[in-house]
Amino acid sequence: MLPGARPRTAPKSTWARGLVRRLTPLTAIAAVFAIQAAAGAGPVLVFPLYLTIILLTALQLSRIDSLATAVLAAIGILIPSLVGTDQPADIAPAILLALVLMVSAVAITEVVRQGRDVAADTQRKADAVAASEERLRTMLEAAMVGLALADPGGRWIEVNDRLGMILGRTRDELIQMNLDDVTAENDRAALAEALVLLRSGDIVRWEAELNQLRADGTRVPVAIAITTASGHAPGESLLLVQETDISARRRVDGMRDCLVALRHVIVSGSPWEQAVPQLLSSLCAYLGWDLAQFWLADSGRQALRVRHFWHREAAGYEEFREQSRAMAIPMGFGLLGRVWQSGVVAALEDLSLPNDYERSDSARGAGLKSAIAFPLVESGVVVGVIELLGDHPRVVQDDEVTMLATVGVEIGQFIRRSDVAQALRRSEADHRAIFERSPIGIVRISSDGELVEANPAVLGMLAHDFEGMRENAWPDLLRAYDQAASRQRFAPLLAGITGGGSVQVRAATGAGKWLWLQLTATSIPDPNGRPEHLLVMIEDVTTVRETSDQLAEALESQRNANANLEKLDRTKTEFLSIVSHEFRTALTGIQGFSELIRDGGLEQDEVRAYGGYIFNDADRINRLIGDMLDLDRMESGRMGMRSGDVDINEVLSEAMARAGTAAATVEFKADLDPRLPIVAGDRDRLIQVVSNLVNNAIKYSPDGGTVTLSTRAEGGYALVSVTDTGLGIPPDEIGHVFERFRRVRSGAAQSIPGTGLGLTIVKQIVEMHGGKIWVESAVGHGSAFHFTIPLSVEDATPMQRRHA
Repeated sequence: MLPGARPRTAPKSTWARGLVRRLTPLTAIAAVFAIQAAAGAGPVLVFPLYLTIILLTALQLSRIDSLATAVLAAIGILIPSLVGTDQPADIAPAILLALVLMVSAVAITEVVRQGRDVAADTQRKADAVAASEERLRTMLEAAMVGLALADPGGRWIEVNDRLGMILGRTRDELIQMNLDDVTAENDRAALAEALVLLRSGDIVRWEAELNQLRADGTRVPVAIAITTASGHAPGESLLLVQETDISARRRVDGMRDCLVALRHVIVSGSPWEQAVPQLLSSLCAYLGWDLAQFWLADSGRQALRVRHFWHREAAGYEEFREQSRAMAIPMGFGLLGRVWQSGVVAALEDLSLPNDYERSDSARGAGLKSAIAFPLVESGVVVGVIELLGDHPRVVQDDEVTMLATVGVEIGQFIRRSDVAQALRRSEADHRAIFERSPIGIVRISSDGELVEANPAVLGMLAHDFEGMRENAWPDLLRAYDQAASRQRFAPLLAGITGGGSVQVRAATGAGKWLWLQLTATSIPDPNGRPEHLLVMIEDVTTVRETSDQLAEALESQRNANANLEKLDRTKTEFLSIVSHEFRTALTGIQGFSELIRDGGLEQDEVRAYGGYIFNDADRINRLIGDMLDLDRMESGRMGMRSGDVDINEVLSEAMARAGTAAATVEFKADLDPRLPIVAGDRDRLIQVVSNLVNNAIKYSPDGGTVTLSTRAEGGYALVSVTDTGLGIPPDEIGHVFERFRRVRSGAAQSIPGTGLGLTIVKQIVEMHGGKIWVESAVGHGSAFHFTIPLSVEDATPMQRRHA
């Protein structure tokens, strides 16, 4: 016993009660004995009293106490008989009754003992069952998953506290509900189908991930497992439901997948304007938001204006979207203005509460109940804000805020890189695009050129392992570097470079793919200042080289397009000048002769002559309009061809006959091949071609001369030539004679009237027939126009040939 400690003693009240209980049987026996002695009662009369006392003692006290009481009772029966009489007949009943008392006491105590043992054993079992139930209850309540029993219809029977915490409801509330009541609407069909299969016995376990509803209406994703179990009653079937809150896991997985998706979009190389919708959709899809808007600061940084909008497939966002488009949010105003000003992520977890959100009423009208905004940071400056909105209140976690802040910086940098890349592509002076996201390889080599170390980027770039790189790829790169450096008058790689320039070389990967690599070498000196190692930076600039070539091609195409536009502009001017001149000339003649006729006083022959002049001028205008319409139909593909067999010699003969009557100063000659086969073409259009060429020959032979028409067969074509001895065409004009509205502008030819459409129409008709046309000319010696027309068939019969 420790010093100063008091010995344990039973409480006085407990000791007193035990003493009273032990003395009570003795007192009862003494009382009965006194009554017996006073009344002179026989043993038979007091026997029941003594037996009752023994029975009560056995039930209340221990076995020893009951046996001691029986001994005293037996003595109490025997003493009067032994003292009061000398008759053996009176002593015998007393002895017998005393023995009966003793035997009865022994029997009663044994029965009581067995009863007490049975009761104690029963109590122990009951205590064990209660302890087991308590441990089971403790285990269920301490479980980190939600557990419950439900009937086959899905109604809750028993749930643990963890399930109530997951669903945001009390146990009593859940007991009044079923699985369907706490499951999101879009998952109820799958749950109902699973319950049917479980009830029918087709399956005994069903697992899934679905969304359930808390008491406040927010959704919580859970992993649920439902297993059939037997109840207490025979044939009773129950469902054991196990649920785990996976919102944290989904949130972490969603943030990770969101970062991966965003970075994939960022490194894809698309311009940021095209990439923003993908960024917004990825943010909503992986983080569980319903609507996203991209706000960009205007050029003067006076206000934020919405540039892009994305939302899930749902109606009711039109008004909110239109209001956003119409707004210009100044710095410091509302949620977006605060984020723009502070550069810090901010959120409104419940829009139904008082807040400073700019479009609060419109957002609530669209069913939006929470919002978060994060800044887009470029070189420390907030250039824009992205806001995300959801259809239910939600608590934003710290890791999500950190992730959005990181995303804002990366998107801001992406916008800057994208703008720089676009500016480089638009700049003619700096047409070589540099892709900063290209992997950079680093190798370390010794002073004698041996590869010492290579990072994974260069190994992956060249598709080699380290041994293959050292044995095969690096010696080739070293030789290629020295050759390229020699051409650029740089020092060789091993010549003690202290800060070398960049050299581009062509190299093959281990997979057989050719790359353009840019190598930049820098020496690493030892403590004595002598070059010890070389660091070589290796960049894959294949894309840059290819892009540079494409930019040069695009630039050349732009220059050609500009030249064509200038040419078209000049052509348009010439067209207006020529057409207006032709129309004005003809209309002037028509107007003048009409006035003479109108004024009267003319002879009949004069009226007839002036009418002829008016007719010729009108016909001139009509032919000009017809030529322009024909050319338009040809170039638009709306002019049809009525192809058939045509005797081209006959067409030429008709053209000479008509032209001969109108041109007295020109002599016509024919050099037609009499055995020329029939050609395939449109007779009317071919007559138009020949007539134009003949009229041109006459018109450009103002001093007379000879016009010769000739034909001959060449291969599968008929070659037709119209030759004159007129003015001729200058060499610098020959390449343009078939262009629209193009006429010879030098010498005597510039005074000859014309629209410049005839030869263009001729060229179109010839090419529509599958032939070609060209001209040979010399100034002062005339011109020769040649064109070809396909023959009808190569093996034409004699009846299809023309004979002399």
